[in-house]
Amino acid sequence: MARERLLAGDFAQARQLFADLAATATTAVDRTIAEELEQVARSWASRELVLVRRADLGESSAGAKIAGERTADEAAVLYTNAVIYGLGTGLWIDFLTEPNSLAAAILPGLGLAGGAAGAVAAVDSSKRLRYGVPQSIVSGMYIGLEEGLVLTLWNQARVYRADEWSPKTAATVVWGMATAGAAAGAIVGTVGGTTPGRASFVGSAAMWSGLVAGLMVGAATPGDDQQDDHALLAAAIGLNAGAVAGVLAAGPVSPSIARVRFLDLGGLAGGLAAGGLYLSAAGQESAASGFMGLTALGMVGGLTTAWFATAGMPADRLSEEIPRSSAGPASVLTTATASLTPTPGGATLALRGLF
Repeated sequence: MARERLLAGDFAQARQLFADLAATATTAVDRTIAEELEQVARSWASRELVLVRRADLGESSAGAKIAGERTADEAAVLYTNAVIYGLGTGLWIDFLTEPNSLAAAILPGLGLAGGAAGAVAAVDSSKRLRYGVPQSIVSGMYIGLEEGLVLTLWNQARVYRADEWSPKTAATVVWGMATAGAAAGAIVGTVGGTTPGRASFVGSAAMWSGLVAGLMVGAATPGDDQQDDHALLAAAIGLNAGAVAGVLAAGPVSPSIARVRFLDLGGLAGGLAAGGLYLSAAGQESAASGFMGLTALGMVGGLTTAWFATAGMPADRLSEEIPRSSAGPASVLTTATASLTPTPGGATLALRGLF
């Protein structure tokens, strides 16, 4: 029965059964076998291990996390966004060169998209990226992209038309900050270590903070020429503040990437619902300030609802951060048994404690 419980994965019950067998064993060999198997069952039970068929794991990240390597999902995300980055680089080159033909405008982007994907393949094939690094690169790229867009729009809004950045300068700022963000994400993820959920959480925290801050300030500012200036500046500040807050909270919270996606869904659904209901109710009397304010409140409400609704989802921590109980005895005596076993010419008295 003890062996069946052990093979079935019921380690707690198996430990108790083996302990009973060790206490009542009639030979030293049987006692040793029972004690050794009891130690195994107790170690596995204390470490909260389970037996799972490899076929049932599917695309589980458990193996990748233990090995410290990126998951298949992370690789797919990185390849996809490498192609997007290559296309964006081609678009930036178009702004700089102002091509005269459609082929000259399209072909560089296609070549760079393939080159970016090839570069990822070369790096990943020589030495697989660490667990969480691909998502850290992607999150960093999008934070940088958002920074570049907000900064460019804010500059264009606050100055006279003659003083606005040229398309070449604006494209360079956006592309440069996206590139710097991707590089920063790669460095932080490689040096500091992260998980896909943490990296995605930082990116989402930055995005939602920027959106909510920009919409709230836009709603509170009078509808004059400076409304967009103030809203975009608030969005830039909120974006950076959200990124910093996300970095500080990512470790303690350590959400899974699935939870982050639910949070994003909550923010999106809340914003769309609140803004849509306002426009439907106000009709022709709708105002930009009311729409922005209620949309921001809807985002906050959706994010808050999703946060508490997903609070029970398991955290995604690095394997070295998961506490593992020692396989040896604990420091407190929990049970003690004594046994008297007849032997040729006498008897053996055994006193056994489970610590």
